[in-house]
Amino acid sequence: MRTGQGPGVPSSVIAAVSTYEDAQQTVDYLRSYGMDAGRLEVVGAGLRQATRHRIVPVARLTGVGALQGAALGVLAAVFVTLVAETTLNGLAVVVWGFVYGAIVGTLWGLFRGLIRNRPDAVITQVVPTTYEVRCPTDELAVARTLLAEPADARAEREAIPNAPQHHKNAA
Repeated sequence: MRTGQGPGVPSSVIAAVSTYEDAQQTVDYLRSYGMDAGRLEVVGAGLRQATRHRIVPVARLTGVGALQGAALGVLAAVFVTLVAETTLNGLAVVVWGFVYGAIVGTLWGLFRGLIRNRPDAVITQVVPTTYEVRCPTDELAVARTLLAEPADARAEREAIPNAPQHHKNAA
């Protein structure tokens, strides 16, 4: 339930579309003719359960691990050059920090890719098959009239210039 409507406000479906972007365009179109965006809502309907197997290539995990390790190594090396006395100059410490960080990051990324990146790790989500645009029943006739016009008539009609421009739609 949207925050703009109370639980006792009945609403009716004025459009059912397959993507959220199409539903948002419908709401924007109705808003451009002066309908209150706070009273319109986008609701996911026809829920289904979708499963995905999330597998990231081992080479990608290894490369990302190497970059992260190198960055962490450089940060640690800069810290060491600022607070510790060493026999090496600051640039050498930063280079060694980069090299050691890259090695440790590569090994960690390879470990994650080979051990923890299993194909049996399944992600399950509930996703809508359609999106319904709803409005209160007292504005139903206006909304249906606006949406029933052919596309040519929609283009000729001028939008209300002071229509509210804020979005408060929930999926």
